[in-house]
Amino acid sequence: MPLSQSPSDSSQPPRTSKGFLPLLERIANLWYACPFRWQILIAITLLTLFTGLVGGVLAVLDSRTRAAIETQSNVELWRNHIAAQAREIDGPADLAPFTWRLAQEMAKVRHVSIRVVTPAGKASSGAHETELATHDARGEDRAPGWFVSLVQPTVEVRDVPVIANGMLLGNVLIKGEPDDEIAEAWELLLLMAVLWLGGTALMMVGLYFVLGYILDPLVTLADGMRELEDGHYGLRIEPPKVRELAAIVGSFNTLAQALDGANAENSRLYRQLVAVQEDERRQISRDLHDEFGPCLFGITAGAGAIERHARNLPEPQASTILSCVNEISLVSERLKSLNRQLLNRLRPVALGRTTLTELISELILTFERRHPDKRFERTFADLPTSFGEDIDLTLYRCVQEGLTNAVRHGSPSLVSVSMSAEEAQAGRSVRLRITDDGVGISDNAALGYGLAGMRERVRALSGTLVIETMQPAGTALNVTLPVRSDGPPETRVLT
Repeated sequence: MPLSQSPSDSSQPPRTSKGFLPLLERIANLWYACPFRWQILIAITLLTLFTGLVGGVLAVLDSRTRAAIETQSNVELWRNHIAAQAREIDGPADLAPFTWRLAQEMAKVRHVSIRVVTPAGKASSGAHETELATHDARGEDRAPGWFVSLVQPTVEVRDVPVIANGMLLGNVLIKGEPDDEIAEAWELLLLMAVLWLGGTALMMVGLYFVLGYILDPLVTLADGMRELEDGHYGLRIEPPKVRELAAIVGSFNTLAQALDGANAENSRLYRQLVAVQEDERRQISRDLHDEFGPCLFGITAGAGAIERHARNLPEPQASTILSCVNEISLVSERLKSLNRQLLNRLRPVALGRTTLTELISELILTFERRHPDKRFERTFADLPTSFGEDIDLTLYRCVQEGLTNAVRHGSPSLVSVSMSAEEAQAGRSVRLRITDDGVGISDNAALGYGLAGMRERVRALSGTLVIETMQPAGTALNVTLPVRSDGPPETRVLT
């Protein structure tokens, strides 16, 4: 009756496969993590090693065949030679000179060993010593044992009888000795292996530089894609000489040109939108200042007149009227405060009337008064009076939104604002940096409406906005705006 398979036995093959698949996955991950140039070099190296291994196996088989053929031919040659000499022997007296002549001839012979024995099985005088001397001179230990065992052919022994006048005087035993042929095959194989390894190494070094030259356009294309991802749509790549890569680069330049045009159109539309928005805010601010302000002033003046008349009335009536006047004054002051806040939120009142440094400083002082538990630092360097209304207003909005987000979401104890004008090869620019020591921002956090609007406002002026996490904690907001007149977008060629 067959034994039933236990659960532990049945789970053994899956355990092996589960251990094998992660290994393949790790190898695949390591393979795809390598640069493309190294992938090609590794593939070529593996193919070259495999070809060399196959060539080595074929060379070993060929060495075995050549050793067998060489040994057989030498054995057959000496068999014919010795048989011809043996036919010249007339009697037992000629056996000793015959043996001596064989010993002299064997002194410089390879691939065979000869032994002359009597009919009784004893070696003839001098023959055994000749065999030993010849065998030691071949140098059979020049090849390693494993190679000898692979190449060693079947040893053949030929027997040539020595007969004179119908009497058997002895036998000449001719034995094939392939040791010298094996040693020569090993030396040749070793030399070929050294030359093959050296040639392969030189080929790999040459391929490394050749592939670097050929694949350099792909590296340039990858750099261009990263810059394109960062929003540098004015980038163009010089087409390489390779036809296939030139087509890819041409498609990249076409895409970059299309994105550049779309970005320019979006910037133009956003500038129009901002202009319309700012004009609307300016109109609302003017209405609040010119209409709402005088009305509040009239309410305050009327309340003051009522208060003066009420003080001339008897005490019971005066107290009631004065209480109502006091409430009217409080509501009027509250409305005046809200009116000033709305005016500042819609459009800074001091914009265009004070310097940029004073405008930003007043904004920071407003946050200091609202949040006395937090410390605010400011650093302004080489700032002119103004960069123009568009840039000044954009910087003001960025500082306003940056401080609001830092206080609202970061819970910091210190917020620093620095602004400086910089001169670079690309032209003059202004750089704003807002940092805090709060909880920071996660990498996968989505941009809110305020930050998204701020980024679009910065891009409309061909600037850049970068948000980065500080170590050990905190967030940094970097804004760079070029200070130049509006014109066609700059095009840069990457070679």
